[in-house]
Amino acid sequence: MPAAAEMITVLVVDDDPFVRRGVTDIFAATDDIVVVADVDDGDRVPHAVHRFSPHVVLMDLKMRRVGGLEATRQLMSMPHPPRVIAMTAMDVDDLVVQAVAAGAHSFLSKDEPPQTFHQSVRAVAAGNTLFSADSLRRIVAHHHAATPAPAVTDLTRLSERERDVLRVLATGASNADIAGRLFLSETTVKTHLSAVFTKLGTRNRVEAALAAFRAGLVA
Repeated sequence: MPAAAEMITVLVVDDDPFVRRGVTDIFAATDDIVVVADVDDGDRVPHAVHRFSPHVVLMDLKMRRVGGLEATRQLMSMPHPPRVIAMTAMDVDDLVVQAVAAGAHSFLSKDEPPQTFHQSVRAVAAGNTLFSADSLRRIVAHHHAATPAPAVTDLTRLSERERDVLRVLATGASNADIAGRLFLSETTVKTHLSAVFTKLGTRNRVEAALAAFRAGLVA
């Protein structure tokens, strides 16, 4: 995760050169985010990550040779993988669900306004995630449709305060938002989230939020 004064470095992965150029231009207007490289297919991602060590990878999910899903899985097998934001032409589809399961930290529709791209990259680089509760509901719906008998997450292992933190997290709130709503320090929120991830076996905030929806903690 980048330090407070450090530029957030981004790798753009998309097989459409116009998309790569457009996304690069989106970040040219910022003074804290820089695109260090772009590649045109998933098979080029591991080398680019080793070479440029980006903080965040904006990953297209549908490419010609190696799709973003497989590329994300490869990145997550690295000792210290970058954070991945899955990009899709649709808001939520099956590939997004699979990408989240593979370890993607967030997801983003390609037709979002530039400010949303900026906010998403900043949030993910800071260890948060920018998503809407409505998008999570659609992911859960897709998951249920694809899985005849989806497992319901057992939340009994969580303390009451951990459940409170998870409930607010599932609304798309940042650590600062959670701290403000529950009258906690951000350090305490991070401690509770670490415990939530460990007890639920989730790797990131999106997975934890999805677990909250599946368990009925939020509707």
